[in-house]
Amino acid sequence: MTIISAALVLDRQLLCRAGLAAIVQHRFPCCDVELSADLDHARAWIGARSRPVLLIVDGDIDLGRPDVGGIRGLRSRYPLLSLAVMDWRRDQRVALRAIGEGAIGYIPKDLEQDEMLQAFDLVMSGQVYIPSDVGDFEQDIVPGEAEEGSLNALTGRQREVLTHMSMGKSNKEIGRSLRISESTVKVHVAAAFRQLGVHNRVGAVAMLQRRSA
Repeated sequence: MTIISAALVLDRQLLCRAGLAAIVQHRFPCCDVELSADLDHARAWIGARSRPVLLIVDGDIDLGRPDVGGIRGLRSRYPLLSLAVMDWRRDQRVALRAIGEGAIGYIPKDLEQDEMLQAFDLVMSGQVYIPSDVGDFEQDIVPGEAEEGSLNALTGRQREVLTHMSMGKSNKEIGRSLRISESTVKVHVAAAFRQLGVHNRVGAVAMLQRRSA
């Protein structure tokens, strides 16, 4: 399990980043919490760390710059980075896109205090959080558009989950094998389905089998 020792809150609004930092610092007093309103400053801070860190980024900040490459690009450049998105939107497409690119959390800014603390408990321990009210991840998945090489774009955890799925395991069995919760398995399954442009397990497994062949 990832043990996060430092966190940076990246938000252009002073009150938002100060409030989020206060929540994290109060919940995790041993965690080094920094604030930033600038993406380049955040990247310099991340690059200077030699232990796992968490970036809590406002969903309105553009991570798609060519020199950044989005969530996937940041995580590829900084292997010790975990990333959680904070957003006012409760949109399944936006949430699954973020998780599909490698974010470990999609946290609405209007969560009640207890639920927000639970969200930070999960992401600070390296687990995935996504709000339950953005949709049923088994019945209401919105597929993306599959592209050539989409299997290569899956995160390592998504690949592990799909590999166990191809063995016929249930979400509960996959969670037990990977030592993650069943709800976390559902999040990875939904994000992988969207990345692959499939609706169900049969489509995902068929894609894996075609690639293996």
